[in-house]
Amino acid sequence: MTSWTDNLDERGQKEVELARLYAREFAHGTDGHGRLMLIDQLAGMLDRFSAASNPPAPDRILEFVLLDVPYHSQHEADAQWFRKDCGPACVEMIGKSFNPNAPVTTNEIMKHITAGVDRGVYVRELQAACGHFFDVDLDRYDPTDWRALKGWLEDGRPVIVLVHYGSFGMRIDRSYTAGHFMVVVGYDVIDYQGERVERAIVHDPDFYGDMQSQGAFLPVTQDHFVGMWEDSYKDSNPRRLALVPRVG
Repeated sequence: MTSWTDNLDERGQKEVELARLYAREFAHGTDGHGRLMLIDQLAGMLDRFSAASNPPAPDRILEFVLLDVPYHSQHEADAQWFRKDCGPACVEMIGKSFNPNAPVTTNEIMKHITAGVDRGVYVRELQAACGHFFDVDLDRYDPTDWRALKGWLEDGRPVIVLVHYGSFGMRIDRSYTAGHFMVVVGYDVIDYQGERVERAIVHDPDFYGDMQSQGAFLPVTQDHFVGMWEDSYKDSNPRRLALVPRVG
């Protein structure tokens, strides 16, 4: 029986083998393992598609951009003082992608912003906190679009976005449906049953418990992603807002 991996060259087959071994034996959620973990997730997805009679497996990956951004859940030990800290968790992810050794926690970022009050945060406060703790300036764009988002990722800049969480079908926190921050860390384009499908790859900080690590490197189809990005107006927030690190 042939496998979808038979369509890969020898190097590609070896990389899939390495990713699977890494995910099975060594994955530990620390910085620098993201690319291998995503390859393992993609390989597992292709395995499931190959085993099913309908639908068939995607033909091939056409484009692939992934940035090495450490994932951080807003429910980790250093992010448990506040409930409404998705924005500060995203600032930590962005900041530590540029300054990985910065000794800053989500709790500290949130406390700095709100003086210890458990409330929602404003975009300008996230911008100021990122500069204060990580010396990284975040430029605000709204409304922006899918093409601009891909361009920033291609430039090596992960992007904080504000979405309507109730429109995100992959969320595990079903009780929360309002405004939510997450980080876009890449995108891919696949040829699926002859159709070109584009997807954002996101870090969603609102994953917890045994599912916590699954909030990292989530592939979300372009239509689904843009829909929840656009729906942010339902929470009286700006449509398609992006916070982009300034480089150079």
